[in-house]
Amino acid sequence: MSELTGIKQEMIKKICVRDQDNILDIGCGTGEFLDELTKWRDAVGYGLDLSEENIEKATKMYPDLHFSVGTSENLSAYEDDMFRIVTVSSAFANFPDQQEFIKDVARILAPGGRFYIGEFALPGAVRVARNIVAKVLPSKERMPSTYEFLDMFKKAGLSKFRVHQKKNLLLVSAKKPTLEELAAKDAEGSDPMELF
Repeated sequence: MSELTGIKQEMIKKICVRDQDNILDIGCGTGEFLDELTKWRDAVGYGLDLSEENIEKATKMYPDLHFSVGTSENLSAYEDDMFRIVTVSSAFANFPDQQEFIKDVARILAPGGRFYIGEFALPGAVRVARNIVAKVLPSKERMPSTYEFLDMFKKAGLSKFRVHQKKNLLLVSAKKPTLEELAAKDAEGSDPMELF
């Protein structure tokens, strides 16, 4: 595990993998992180990366895992409710339409599944300045604040948010509600007193 960055090492500690889980790592690079997530359980790993070279290396190094070339903008190859765990580490700031991406992840997450994003935690002023520069210069990088992450999760129908920050590392996650949780929420929302 020494090959993994601090973000990925911290994510390994926080992600609970179960037998029979389907796991998707978006921006998987050469697959080390996905291998670490799946190696101790009878889980099935899928990796997606835009670099053909990375995918070729990953396929050779980890032949039991499933890798494909693709971007955050095209998750249509994956079925609805397919994955219990979806991860992104050190790549989210580069995704062009972050809200649409999160909505698509919500589609492919199984009910009860969890979506994890690991990034470097920039101080607030640095993050804001970086985002302003990204709007002025031809850069597509944008790093949301913790509150913006949570708002995007909520708009995509995800819930049970978790935020873990350790020094300069930030891990945010959200869960796709189960059918039982949705029914309970609907029951709570149907209080006749709310009409007045």
